Amino acid sequence: MGVVKKNKTVVRKSPRQHQCKYCYKIFPFPNVLKKHYRVHTGERPYECDLCGNRFTHQNTLKNHKMCIHNCGREEDFTCGHCDKKFPIKERLIEHVRIHTGYYPHRCDKCLKSFTRASQLWQHARSHNKQYTLECAICHQLFACRSVLRGHMKRHMGQNDYVCEVCGKAFLRRDGLTKHLSSYHNNIRAFTCKICHKQFKGHMIQHLRTHRHEKPYECKSCDARFVQRSQLTVHERRHSGEKPYPCPVCKVSFAHSTAMKMHVRRHTGEKPFKCLVCTNTAFTQLPHLKKHMLTIHKTDKPYLCVKCNSYFKTKTQIITHEETCSPKQETKEFIPPGMALDRMRMLLAVLLIRISTTERLNALGFGKRLIDLVLCDSIENSGRSPYRGNGQSENDLLKKNIEILLDWTVPKMYMDRFKSERRTTEEILEELTS
Repeated sequence: MGVVKKNKTVVRKSPRQHQCKYCYKIFPFPNVLKKHYRVHTGERPYECDLCGNRFTHQNTLKNHKMCIHNCGREEDFTCGHCDKKFPIKERLIEHVRIHTGYYPHRCDKCLKSFTRASQLWQHARSHNKQYTLECAICHQLFACRSVLRGHMKRHMGQNDYVCEVCGKAFLRRDGLTKHLSSYHNNIRAFTCKICHKQFKGHMIQHLRTHRHEKPYECKSCDARFVQRSQLTVHERRHSGEKPYPCPVCKVSFAHSTAMKMHVRRHTGEKPFKCLVCTNTAFTQLPHLKKHMLTIHKTDKPYLCVKCNSYFKTKTQIITHEETCSPKQETKEFIPPGMALDRMRMLLAVLLIRISTTERLNALGFGKRLIDLVLCDSIENSGRSPYRGNGQSENDLLKKNIEILLDWTVPKMYMDRFKSERRTTEEILEELTS
């Protein structure tokens, strides 16, 4: 703002205001307005000469080359709270705000706060009703293209990031990173300043319980929720929308978790095992808890097999196992690849396509674990299923799927798959897509 002296009187010139013709936001300088226009026009004038990706700002391109291609990157910046590393200092500063609870970017309409300006910008579009991107499957609208891409992956069950320790798959890289640090390394990097409890994540949602905040309101019945995802699922009660079809039988569900539990009816998978009984397992955790209460007279479903102590929550037994004597054995290493539950689901789809209902019913399809159904099917064909000792469930199932594919897929197609060096998982994905 300029200052002009006239007859010893100070006269202040007001800055020129430059207004955006699309959203009417005002900027102090024309070059700032010019950069802002790229938000509306989609112009990306800065191209990476290494991968071809384009960006709206030169600094964004510079950060991209430093993070992705290691250009000009000297050392990582480490978070003092959780030891997470970042290639540029600005990313570390934004990340530390999660631990400190400092959210400097506040929405002037609903007072919701964010750690990053880009998060506030995306949020502001929800107030302006700028939902211009539509999901082709469930027709839900989005304001951000990256959020739409993640949403589409959920419909397709596409989890590209697989944990090398336990085989669990994740939609996003940060989900895998958080899983490794919190579950396998048991790092609780977030401490609530009010109740002093430590958490592995979801700190923002926890703080809302202290403030009694439920910012997400249903427009149909005035019910309120702590998380947006809870509101989204609730609203489907009013709309009747069921965007998650079962890949095996096409029955649709309003929630992805309900669909996943339903799929276990086809695969026979029972991931919740009673460690007291022999060969007793359940498809859902509440069923295991009920079993423990009625049969074993305890409301603590988690048992430490080393000292026979019971625990009420998974967090409690994980903490206990770190100090339990004798020393715990290391967890079984599962090489990277498709998650076991997804492999079983795709196998169920394939068996329905290549076999008859009568034959599958005779094999016990849907009534027992699909791994056993596959072994009996291979054996009934005059072949020998793989029953290796000491191998993981993942490896055993994969080898028997290979036997099934060599037996059922025409040779000309299998030769093409092998010439293209397709993995068993990739062939299974293609045959069931």
